[in-house]
Formats: sequence, structure tokens, C-alpha cells
Amino acid sequence: MYNVYSLWRKPWVLIGLLCGLLFTADTLASPPSTGWLTTTEAPHLSVKLTLTGQYDAASRVLPATLQVQLADDWKTYWQAPGEGGVAPSLQWSESENLKNLDWFWPAPSRYQVQGFATQGYQNSVTFPLQLQLAPGATSGVLQGVLTMPSCTTVCLLTDFALELPFDLTTLQANEEQVFLFSQAMSKVPQAFAGVQIQQAGLTANPGQILIQMTREHTWITPEIFIHSNDDALADVVYQVAVPNVSGADLSVMITASHWLDLPTLAGKTLTITITDQDFAAAYPVTLTASTLATTDSAPSLLLILLLALAGGLILNIMPCVLPVIGIKLQSLLLSKPQQTSTIRKQFLASALGIVASFWLLAIVLSLLKWSGESIGWGIQFQNPYFIGVMILVTWLFTLNLAGAFELRLPGALGTRAATIGNNSYAGHFLQGMLATVLATPCTAPFLGTAVAFALSADIATILLIFTALGIGMALPWLLLAALPQLSGWLPKPGRWLYWVKPIFATMMFATSIWLLSLLTPFIGKLAFGLLLVAILLITLFVMARAFGLKIVLYLCSALILLGAATGVVLQLNAPSWQQVLPADHTWQTLSEQRIQTAVEAGNLVFVDVTADWCITCKANKIGVMLQQPVHDALAAPDVLRLRGDWTVRNPAVSQYLQSNNTFGVPFNKVYGPAAPAGIALPTLLTTDAVIQAMEQARDHTK
Repeated sequence: MYNVYSLWRKPWVLIGLLCGLLFTADTLASPPSTGWLTTTEAPHLSVKLTLTGQYDAASRVLPATLQVQLADDWKTYWQAPGEGGVAPSLQWSESENLKNLDWFWPAPSRYQVQGFATQGYQNSVTFPLQLQLAPGATSGVLQGVLTMPSCTTVCLLTDFALELPFDLTTLQANEEQVFLFSQAMSKVPQAFAGVQIQQAGLTANPGQILIQMTREHTWITPEIFIHSNDDALADVVYQVAVPNVSGADLSVMITASHWLDLPTLAGKTLTITITDQDFAAAYPVTLTASTLATTDSAPSLLLILLLALAGGLILNIMPCVLPVIGIKLQSLLLSKPQQTSTIRKQFLASALGIVASFWLLAIVLSLLKWSGESIGWGIQFQNPYFIGVMILVTWLFTLNLAGAFELRLPGALGTRAATIGNNSYAGHFLQGMLATVLATPCTAPFLGTAVAFALSADIATILLIFTALGIGMALPWLLLAALPQLSGWLPKPGRWLYWVKPIFATMMFATSIWLLSLLTPFIGKLAFGLLLVAILLITLFVMARAFGLKIVLYLCSALILLGAATGVVLQLNAPSWQQVLPADHTWQTLSEQRIQTAVEAGNLVFVDVTADWCITCKANKIGVMLQQPVHDALAAPDVLRLRGDWTVRNPAVSQYLQSNNTFGVPFNKVYGPAAPAGIALPTLLTTDAVIQAMEQARDHTK
């Protein structure tokens, strides 16, 4: 039998006992934790919930940390995720002896995910939590489901089942976890002294908020984040413009939007989170409705509806719609004589097609707004697939107008298709729809104001204003439906129509080629050239099969001779009546930081937001910006020219437009020392408007 005391004389026994005691002590001090949790559906994401073990009996608060690890470029969201995101959440109602759970959010960063502006974290983040126990509780269980979003080129929602029991009688503080919790809390923005919110309130524009603040030190690269704990504002998305910084002063414009109906913001409390390098702070503000309101009162809905009617009416004389008007005239000429009731129904069908198209536009834009997507007038022309469909439609209508063939519905329907050339009511309905679609690249006077008001309002208002736009554009057709005898003023059909039809077909074919040119930013110039040649060859082939090769050869010869003669005439008479336009200026890419820097330096800034598919933009450029004296005024050494290209989707340009309460192009604005907030120019530029705005914005004290 061994002597117990003799064991102490053996060193290895003492070492073993010491290691055992250390292991036992470490086990007793280890705080409750779920360990790292992962799923096969989201292997890039892992989470761990751990208690610090440092219980405060007075407040009954037990701190914890929620650690999140993200692989590669995966990101998760902040409490206000931004456009189209979902914030992480923890459902803990099944927990035992847990009265409350507070979740704290470290300062986020801003990212672009699939074209959306989002706010959150990349690689890793630690969220500090505070669990408040029920009175008298000595143990409990944190049980629930953690829903964690993660995004890269795709977005996932991953649920983690949590069950974490704890016993206060054996719980001990873990220094490592206490330090981790303290470190995480230090990254949570607090209301530090040294920053003063001078003003926070609504402007006259719907949903637009202006924040002005100052601090003791100079701002460097500040970023602003907005959120609210008010349940009424839960689905509101805040788009933050680039802050205007001047030393220690900062101002920023924020646009609030809601997928359905923007709630009343006046009197509501928002939290402004500001980050600037190592600085992060958060300040609650209550929005005021009057102190920041502009001197001009917001337009009434009745006025906006009248502007929408006028804008829709003016669209009928825009160049985009001329091919469809030609189609309509041809159908009338070929269909005479007809009963008055038939003529009335045909015009009503066209008017209904116009209004129905505006309804469709309103619904699509409302859905995009609800999803958090940037919206605007004519944005469908930023989609190459839409442009491709329109090329096909207008090209088929070209061949139909030329008489190469007639389109028919499937035989099961047993009726002729609603094509451009026939007189079915469906055909006239489609004429109205086509007119609307081709009108969207144009922006008429009054149209921009009405569309901007609509797209910043709720869905019901969007539908109402777009209905007014449709009725305005349909007014000429409605007038002829009410007075069908007016169509009797048109000349009677005869052989002369065979010479007029090619003119209408040529107008529609020119529309097809113009639409094809809009694909150049997406497919490149080489592909554009190949497609153009292919369309020309296929058109000639179809015409040859319909009318014979001899007729097509005559037509091609006539077109070549006409083109050559036109070129000779232009060349001979150019000195007398042709004005050669000067070369366009060099433009820099639109940037709000460049605007601010130039204005602070005492310079003027001329902003031109345009798109290749915008006919009105081309008219402004050729008719005003490349003409004297505007061309020379823009070339002045104190003028910075900035251009925003909206031909394809560009979130930065969309944000700039929305920060100026506009949702379409063209948009032009002049900034300067005397007008740091900018002077917006009319949709259709005039020489006087541009020159006066530049003089008004310039610093004349120099």
C-alpha cells in the first residue's frame, strides 16, 4: 500500500495535479457560449454568441457579444440597411427569465451592392448585447432565432437557432470576453460633446431633409447615416447626398422615400450617425416643418395635375412622336370614308392606348420605388433588352407600312392583328401605346415638374398624376373623337398615297436606326455596325420578296442618287446657309465634391446631366450650349464643366438628380460663390436663362 505522503515527493505527480487544477479553474471561468455556428447553406457566414459573465445585480444586466465572421467580400447590414437590405434580427421571445435585450450597433460603412447603396459591415463585426434578467432570477436561457443577412453578388437570409443556458450562482467574469465587449461598445457611436446640430428640418420639397451642423475641429471625410427607432418610419429609406463641408461647418441634404406612402416626418425623431476617420458619434434630432422651409410654397396637387395635362399635350409635338402621328394619318387616309361612330371609336381606342401606357409606366415605377430602386422618367431606355424589343417592333412596323407584309394574330383567334396598317380597334390602341413609349425619351415643358412631384409622392399620387399625363397626351385624339367631322378636312385617298406611304415608312425606319444607336454603349461600335448592316440587308431581302428584285434595285438606285445630289447641294451651298457647330468642350465627370471645391475656390460650375437617348438633351446641346454666346461663356477660365451621363444606369447620377428633386433628364444647374446651393435651369434651355444664371452665380466682388 502506497504512502500518500510519499506521492508529494514525486515531481511528476505535483505537475499533474497543478495542470488539473488549472484546467478545472479555466473550465469554471469559461463563460457560456454557443461556439461558432455555421450552416451548409451559407458556409461564408459564422456567428458566435458569448456571455461575458460580468453580471450587474443592481441593474440585473448581463453583457454579451455577438461575433459575426464573413468570408471574402460578403457583407452584412446595419440597423438601417439602406436600399433593398434587411437588418439582422434576434427573436428571443421563447427565452426564460429574460425581460429585455438591447442590441447595440457599431458605426457602419457604406457600400454599393448590385447597384444599391447599402450600409453595413464587411469581413467581421462584433455586436454588443445587454440582457436584462427578470427580477429574482438566478438562472435563465437565451433561446430564439438569429436571422443574419449576407450579400455579395447574391443576398441570403440565414437563420441560426440559439439556446444558451446560464446560472448566475456559478457565473464568473471572463476577462477576455469583458474586454471584447468593452472594445465593441467603444465602436458604438455616442452623443459626444463638440458637435452642435444647428438645424434639422424639412424643406418645401416632399421628403427632403436638410441637416446643418458644426464641430470644434475641421471635418475631413465625413459620412452621414440616418435611422429611426420610430415604428411609423420603419420602412422609410434615406438617401444621403454628399455632405457640403466648409471647415468645421457641414450641411447635407437627405431624401426620404417609402415604397407605399411616405409618413409625416415633421415632429419625428431621427438619429444622425456621423463618422469621420476615427471619429464616430450619434445625435437624435426632431425634424421641424417650418424653420427650413423655402420661401416658395410647395405646389398644390391641383396645380401639378394641370401641369401634367399641359406636359402631356406638348409631348404630341415632340420629335419622338412624329413617326406615330404619321402612322395615324396614314390609317385615317386609307380608311375613308367611314361612319362617324367608327371614326370616334378609333380615336377613343388610340386615346385609351395612351392612357393605359401611362398607367403601366406608373405601376412599373411604383414597383421599382417600392423595391428601393432608383427611378426616373425614361429609365427604360437604360435597359438594352427594352431597346432591343423596341428596335424589333419599330422595324416590323416599318416593313408593314411599306406594304411588305401584314402581321396577323395566331390563327386560333381568327381575326387580323392589331397592326399599324389596318383599322381594327386593337390596332389603334397599339398606336396609342407606341406613341407613349416613343415619347418617353423627350422631356416637355411642365413635364419635369409633374413627374418629379409624382415620383417623390405615394403610389396613389403617382397613378393620379400619370393619368393626367396620359389624358393630356390623348387630348388631340379625344378632341377628334368628340368631333369626328374634323377628319373630313383630310384629303381624299388616291394614287398619291402610294408616294406618301414610303415617307411614313422612312420615318419609322429612321426611328429603328436611332434606337439601334442607343445600344452602342452596351454592345460597342463594331457590333452596332454589324447589326446595322444586317438590318439593312434583311430589309432589302424582305422588300425584294414582296415587290420583286427589280423594284428594290430601282429604289436603292434612287436613294443613292438622292443622297449624292443632296450631298452636292449641301457642299455647294454650305458657305451661304450652313452653320458649322463648334467642337464640344471638355467635360469632367459629375461629382458633388468637385462642385463644392470649385465654389469654395470662387469659380462657377455648370452641371449638365444628359443621356444619349434624350432628344430634348440633344436639342439643348445643339440649340443653346454649342451656340454663341453660351459656348464662349462655358469656355471661361473660371467655369468648371461637369457632366453626368445617364445613358446607362448610374447610381451616383440618380442620387444627384433625386437630391435636386428631379427624376429625369435633361437637368442643368449653375453653382457659384453667389449661389452655392445652385440655380436650376429650365428643361428647355434658352440663351438668356443660361447667361443670367451664370452672372447671378458669379462673385462680382472680385
